[in-house]
Amino acid sequence: MPWWVSIYVAFMVISLPFGALVLRRMQQDYLHPVGGLVSALLSIGFVISYWMPELVPFSGTGTLLLFAYIIGWDLYSLRLLKDKLPEMFDLPEQERPEMDANSVLFSLVLMLPAYIFAALVCMRAIGTG
Repeated sequence: MPWWVSIYVAFMVISLPFGALVLRRMQQDYLHPVGGLVSALLSIGFVISYWMPELVPFSGTGTLLLFAYIIGWDLYSLRLLKDKLPEMFDLPEQERPEMDANSVLFSLVLMLPAYIFAALVCMRAIGTG
């Protein structure tokens, strides 16, 4: 595994508690943080599986369902952030569109490598499964 992938995985692991706490604060329940943790751990699993398929073996079409869960959860979380984050920071109305655009861009840049690796792992899993 290249060094930059190791740094990316380490960053994802370090950001797990922060993401869980933000979801907990926004929704005031335990279901949302658990869903976020599952999504993040699956994303990490896909990244590691691309480089070390024997360590985290994905096979069959069920892998597509896991990938769909990750994308669905991330889109849902992004919508929650768009709706609730300005309220948490008490932002004025004129600053909200800029924050929305920045949060979408940041989320896309952060998760795009995981999506790419997940898609490659899915292709490999369907080809061998």
